[in-house]
Amino acid sequence: MENVGVTRKLIDIKNPILDMLKSRAKKKGVSLKRYMEDVLEEDAMKHDVDLSGIDPRVRSLIGIVRQPTGEELASDEKARYILSK
Repeated sequence: MENVGVTRKLIDIKNPILDMLKSRAKKKGVSLKRYMEDVLEEDAMKHDVDLSGIDPRVRSLIGIVRQPTGEELASDEKARYILSK
C-alpha cells in the first residue's frame, strides 16, 4: 500500500459527548480513537464531495472510486458495516 498522509488534530469534545463516544466504542470492542476515526471516515464517505483534486490512489484507499463487489463485501465485515449506515 502506498503511503497516504495522515494528519493529527487536537480537538475539543464536550464531556457528555465524549462519554457517549466511549460507551459506543466499548460496545463495539474498539478503542475510542479507532471508533472516532471510523465515524469520521464513514461520515466523509457519505457526503458528495468534489473529488477532482484528490489523487486517484487516495480515493481508492477510502473506497470512493468503486463500490466493492458482493464477494468482497462478504469477505469484509468492516465494508459491510460502513455501507449499512
